[in-house]
Amino acid sequence: MSSLTTTLNMLQEQLTYIILPFYVVFGILGNTFCIIYFLQRSQRSSSCAFYLLLAATVNMLAVTFGVTTNIFNLWKSVASTSLIYCKLRMYINHTLIFIGRMFTILASIDIYTMTSQRRACRMFSQRSNAIKCAIGVVVCCPLIAVHIPIMNTIVAGQCVMTGIYSLIFAIYQMLIAGVIPPVAMIVFSCLAYLNMQKMNIRQSDMIKRQQQRQHLRMVITQIIIYIISAELVPITTLYRQLTANITGKSQDQKSIEAFITFIASNFLLYLNTWAAFFIYCVTSSNFRIAFIRMFKKNYRIQPIGMTQINNNTVTVNRRL
Repeated sequence: MSSLTTTLNMLQEQLTYIILPFYVVFGILGNTFCIIYFLQRSQRSSSCAFYLLLAATVNMLAVTFGVTTNIFNLWKSVASTSLIYCKLRMYINHTLIFIGRMFTILASIDIYTMTSQRRACRMFSQRSNAIKCAIGVVVCCPLIAVHIPIMNTIVAGQCVMTGIYSLIFAIYQMLIAGVIPPVAMIVFSCLAYLNMQKMNIRQSDMIKRQQQRQHLRMVITQIIIYIISAELVPITTLYRQLTANITGKSQDQKSIEAFITFIASNFLLYLNTWAAFFIYCVTSSNFRIAFIRMFKKNYRIQPIGMTQINNNTVTVNRRL
């Protein structure tokens, strides 16, 4: 084993133990406040807020399950000894991220239909339709990913995909993570932006339109973070499968490729699951105000009454 390989392996362990626990903390705290915000009465009528609420809930589960199992697997490699754990760990992790991604896509579609001038499109933004779509996502995503626990297995002490399925999975991951979601998000967000530019806003609709604009900014920024964080995973997976049979790779080259895959699948992949809180704080003034109000309400210091101070002063003076 070369010195570079040893260094990269040590760096992986240090990054996992030092950085990844912060992902769990940020994911739980940030997504919890997102859930509280979208449960407010002012947000309940918005179907887009409903999708973002579900996305925050699923993202909190995804970052908690995915990161904790990564840390646990590095501490004790259960995935290489337990076939059930090997199959279910990747299946659950993949499904949770898949569902969260779909809710973000639905949020971008919802903003487009909500701002459309066609009445038939605006019907999609009703809360009842949002509930039906959410149920469809929760049912269909686990079924689409059911091939993962079927085909995953343990070979030579490693939880891997074997044969032609490894290439099929790489193509599948490229489609459902690297191509379809970002294209759909970008297209519908751009269409929503164009719809808003064409709108003739009446005075009575000002508050509603302002909320829609803030939701659009929140979704667009989240799409940008998604593209930055998620695109490298399917690219590296497909690259490794296409170059797996190429001979002549040095040990250092293999170590560098493995390290890049590690960064993509352990750090960048989970970035979008905890970054929503910070995205919303930057892009939405309503979200910032709500957070500041909640913080002040929970951590407010009660001032000491002047009557109490005066009484204490009088008592001291009398004793003197």
